Amino acid sequence: MSKMKLSDLVAQQLDDRDRDQDLRAPIPKPEVKIPAADAVEGVSTAIQRTLKFKEIDPAKCRPWQHHNRPAVWLTPENSAGLIASIQAEGQLELGLVRAVKDVPGIDYEIIYGVRRWYATQQIPGTKFKAKVTQASDQECALLMHVENEESEDISEFEKALSYDELVRSKVFESQKHLADSLRVTKPYISKLLKAAKLYQQPELRELLKPFSRDLSVKNALEIVQLLDDKKSANKLVDKALELGAEEDASLGPLLTQLKAVTAADTKPKNKEKCYFKKGSKKLLHAETKSNGKFVLTVEPSFVTTAGEGAVALLQQAIEDAMGQSEKS
Repeated sequence: MSKMKLSDLVAQQLDDRDRDQDLRAPIPKPEVKIPAADAVEGVSTAIQRTLKFKEIDPAKCRPWQHHNRPAVWLTPENSAGLIASIQAEGQLELGLVRAVKDVPGIDYEIIYGVRRWYATQQIPGTKFKAKVTQASDQECALLMHVENEESEDISEFEKALSYDELVRSKVFESQKHLADSLRVTKPYISKLLKAAKLYQQPELRELLKPFSRDLSVKNALEIVQLLDDKKSANKLVDKALELGAEEDASLGPLLTQLKAVTAADTKPKNKEKCYFKKGSKKLLHAETKSNGKFVLTVEPSFVTTAGEGAVALLQQAIEDAMGQSEKS
């Protein structure tokens, strides 16, 4: 999937039919007005950095309620490189903020640049540099999405959590609305939203939250599929509570143990059929194994005990074996 560029937000896509008529003819792009994009990207990068920003006291900012930076990012350890960079060279990339009203002590909410804001908080006397927008929630979500695509430091699973929050909070009315707005396919959005269901299970969310950056969508989907079965879901919750008490856990072993606890529920079981028995002893019985093999067991006393019915019973067992073979 190609990445969306910020320029895509302010340029109307050319009609395929018109473009195909003459690929060589220059076609001027019509000017399209999108308030959020105009407010943030209406001038060159150089001008933005020198004129189109404010230096803000970081103590007077808070993250936007729909921002997509999990708390795991906002620690001195995970922000050490950024803190050192700002100390040495200053804040090179601007954030984006929106004015907040009627909140004591808070003047702005941060649409993107939350890590940069956090880093400035760790350096006494440092201001947070940001552009100011009046964009709507939907427009802010688009700008946040595009900025993250270009910075490439948000994992796919973190995107899944962000998209899920935007839909559940009704910033976007539906999956389709979100997909159309972000210009990505609906199946892709559906896949990510399904992966985000992992964190709707509180015990699993608490266990895996420290590893949100490294958790893959593939692994999340595998566990979500297990949660669809009530018996497996109960085992996963119990195991998550058990693993949560461990110190110095790492993602790989946690995922292995979570999947292993439900292996018995998902492993195909052998099927057995008894054709003849005397008392509790099975004299003629068959077993269809999980690998498709059909094993027929005939005890030495079967023929004499079954008498005249032995041939018919054997024939039935053989027919069943042949039928099983055809299914395989």
